[in-house]
Amino acid sequence: MGRLLRAALVCAPLAVLCGLLLPGRVSVWIDERGHTYLTDRDSAPAADARLLSPGDLAVEWEGRVTGSPTAPGESSAPEDRLLRELRAARDDLERGELRLGVRRLRRLHAAHPSRPEPAWLLAQAERRRGRLEAARELLELIVSIAPPSALTWRRAATAEIAEIDLDLELERAGAEGFRAEQYATPHFRILYDHRFAARDYGERVARLLEAARDRILQVLGRALDEPLDVHLYTKGHYLHSYQHRFGFATVGFYDGAIHVVAARQPRARLQALLLHEYAHAVFRDAVGSDRPFFLNEGIADREEERLRGRGGLSRGEWRQLVDAHRSDTWIPLEAIVAGFSGLEGKRALLAYVESRAAAGLIEERQPGALARWLARCAEGEAWKQALEAETGWDTAALDAALREEVASRFPADPLSSAAVSD
Repeated sequence: MGRLLRAALVCAPLAVLCGLLLPGRVSVWIDERGHTYLTDRDSAPAADARLLSPGDLAVEWEGRVTGSPTAPGESSAPEDRLLRELRAARDDLERGELRLGVRRLRRLHAAHPSRPEPAWLLAQAERRRGRLEAARELLELIVSIAPPSALTWRRAATAEIAEIDLDLELERAGAEGFRAEQYATPHFRILYDHRFAARDYGERVARLLEAARDRILQVLGRALDEPLDVHLYTKGHYLHSYQHRFGFATVGFYDGAIHVVAARQPRARLQALLLHEYAHAVFRDAVGSDRPFFLNEGIADREEERLRGRGGLSRGEWRQLVDAHRSDTWIPLEAIVAGFSGLEGKRALLAYVESRAAAGLIEERQPGALARWLARCAEGEAWKQALEAETGWDTAALDAALREEVASRFPADPLSSAAVSD
């Protein structure tokens, strides 16, 4: 990446993929002949080239931010095939299909051992699965195969190796015990290993927790009276301790205390994660259990997404629901009252989307109903009776109403402009 990648517009999708894969700053330039340049240099790659913003780029490429697309089967060039396979593998990972994505990436890596892109994505997937040594070997390979001019790949891989080394060190230190630093507030007791965080770390996380508490109190009308324990981990320590508990990738859970991967998390992501887990804590405190899990997870997911600025389901999530509705893959809400145990990959993701859609439907039809339902439960009413009294729906009726809502949003063509909006 230190050298310039000069490409005609038909090759632009590969340049965009490199931009998606590589951390760091990359700029895009275009010259008077319409040739596009991707570079990490500050200077112009050609005398007549000008720097483009994302908006300028979309205009130059006639609104197509990935350039002039190649229709499937239109080109059999090795570069195009690699691009399609990398995109497919990345999509597998984003859908939660880790095993399928890893198999695809291993084939790509074996077929293209000198290319850093398959090795990079495979290292990310292996690290996500808790296979830190395997991820480290792949990153070391990138450092060794990337030419001296490809500084961005080398720097990114080197930085990842340093992070993994810290995680591995924490795993090894686990035998000595978790050296917990504590930071207490009236509402939280924060515990973390001070060897892997700054001394003011607890104070910074406490501010995020207090903001989460205030938001849940405002939305659901409830907060915890007693101080809540919050355990903060690195990714490696979390996976080493808890990956056996779930059939799918997680970064946090609540079991009477909050447990989250906090080290090296961006502030906004960590704030959303803490809000999600605090919502679970308030749910259990009011209802007396984690059931119904579809509302427990639906409420927490909904508030997390709202904090991220995404109020409703995306077009892709609605499409997931309509595909499940029209096939035999729909998961009845009654089947996930007790939890998502046994669900993996797409099934687990579908359960989360259905849960958030159910919580959203209740609030859309009857604003404030979820807060009133929790209040009824906290007063001792059974959750089923409280749900029916507050909404008029039992679990089966809510499931039917949700499926009707999904069907109504896709009356004919699920891709038509009248279907749904992002």
